[in-house]
Amino acid sequence: MNKLEAMTAFCVVAEQQNFSAAARELGVSNTLVSRHVKQLEQTLGCLLLKRNTRKVYLTPAGEQYLEQIRPLLKKLNSVEAMMGQFSEQPSGKLTISTTFEMGGQYFAPLIAKYRKQYPKVELNIRLANSPADLFESDIDLAFRVAPNLPNASYIAQSIGQSRLSLWASPDYLAKFGEPTSPEGLIEHELLFFSHSIRKEQWIFEHNGERFTQKLPWTWSSDNGRLLNEAAASGQGIIQAPTYSVNEYVNQGRLVEVMPEYSINNLMVSAVFPHRLKLTNKISSFVAMAKAHFSEFPLP
Repeated sequence: MNKLEAMTAFCVVAEQQNFSAAARELGVSNTLVSRHVKQLEQTLGCLLLKRNTRKVYLTPAGEQYLEQIRPLLKKLNSVEAMMGQFSEQPSGKLTISTTFEMGGQYFAPLIAKYRKQYPKVELNIRLANSPADLFESDIDLAFRVAPNLPNASYIAQSIGQSRLSLWASPDYLAKFGEPTSPEGLIEHELLFFSHSIRKEQWIFEHNGERFTQKLPWTWSSDNGRLLNEAAASGQGIIQAPTYSVNEYVNQGRLVEVMPEYSINNLMVSAVFPHRLKLTNKISSFVAMAKAHFSEFPLP
């Protein structure tokens, strides 16, 4: 057992109160997370978590253990980041892919920080909403909403989380009313974000259960900015991460619809190929992205 990995897995499960959510955040399988926690409990000789079909709960021993190890893990991560300055200075070209909505709105200050610390790295940032094939292209690193890995050849590290919800303009809701269930959306004008992974499916979460549903849409696009503008002008209802629509919400042009069906822990991840040796260009950018979005969380 890798005790550090087991302790990390336990902390994430305790925070998420769900093994599946913890696995998504860590970018590993449910089985591996469960095995880590079980081995940790066997080593300590006490039960840390109580489990049922929907949720996990901390035992008194688990509460004390979490309280003790959480600051230790945080300190260890801080030390590792600090020691990175003594490793070989990254250099060369680093090609990064992210979405129009995330990259266009939130990456400029991250890039400025990275360039200041690692001036020898030549950054090439590509904005696209289609999935990036990291094996068939020259892309080194992708930032995406990645609840599931494409296959075992990829690693996903969480750099933050957002909220996936439905949004519409106040004028639209005043004119057509507000739906109260996924089935009720059929009566509305729906604007769909087309993506090959989603395959025309809308994604919901209710009472801790995540599910998909195919709904008829009025029109679709692979550009979130276009859909945001259309919804803000009263053309219909969209489903989008909070980070994508944040400026429209702050302006009062979009409001959340059916929040009880939102996904509150939508993981935003750095995705890269599973290689024997991770380059310091990739690892340094991922580390800085984690630190940046920890200080300035995505909406």
